[in-house]
Formats: sequence, C-alpha cells, structure tokens
Amino acid sequence: MGSRYDNAVAGGLVALAVGALGCANAAAIEYKDIAGKWCTSGGTEQFDRKNLIAIPSGTNDRRVYPIERFDFGDKRVTVVWKDTKKNETYTTDFAEFSPDGRRMVQLPNERGPRREFHRC
Repeated sequence: MGSRYDNAVAGGLVALAVGALGCANAAAIEYKDIAGKWCTSGGTEQFDRKNLIAIPSGTNDRRVYPIERFDFGDKRVTVVWKDTKKNETYTTDFAEFSPDGRRMVQLPNERGPRREFHRC
C-alpha cells in the first residue's frame, strides 16, 4: 500500500502528462505560422496578408497572386488566392507545421503534388 506522498506524486504525474498531451494539440494554426518567406525544391513562396509571391527555381520570374483570404483550422490553413492571368480563384492547403515553425507541407491537389517547405 502506497503512502499519501506516493499517491500524490503519481496523481501529479498523470495530471502533468494529460495536460501536456492536451496542450500539444490545443494551439490552432495562425497567420504568424504561414507569414513570411518559404523555400522548396520548386522555388520560394512568400506570404503576406494580401499577396502570395512565388519565384520558381532558376528564374527571376516574380509572380504575385492576390490572396482573398486565409481559412485557419486546428492543423491546417487554406489559402484562397487569385490567378490574375486567368482571373480564377484557387485554394491551396498547408499542414504539418513543425512545432518550431520552420517546416510546413503544401498538401497535394489537382494543381500540384505534395511539397515540403522550410523557412528561408
């Protein structure tokens, strides 16, 4: 039979573990998580509140796409942007944000494959 002290320590450790697990998933994705410049094998992408600026690898071709909105969720952000050449609206989902804010993944869709990004 354990002492009160042993029971208190065990109870505290259980509470700490449950609290840590609960907090790990509590933080939803926010603007700060996607804002800024990101690099991938295909080039760079930079997000500000109004534009997505893409520069494909090996070029100086700067493409500016107006952002209509960001839809933030618990584990992903959907960027709704406009292709000014075709005047069409598209959505791109980003997820798998690393805890240190240095990595994210563009989820595959009909316009492209899964892409891993890191902060430039």
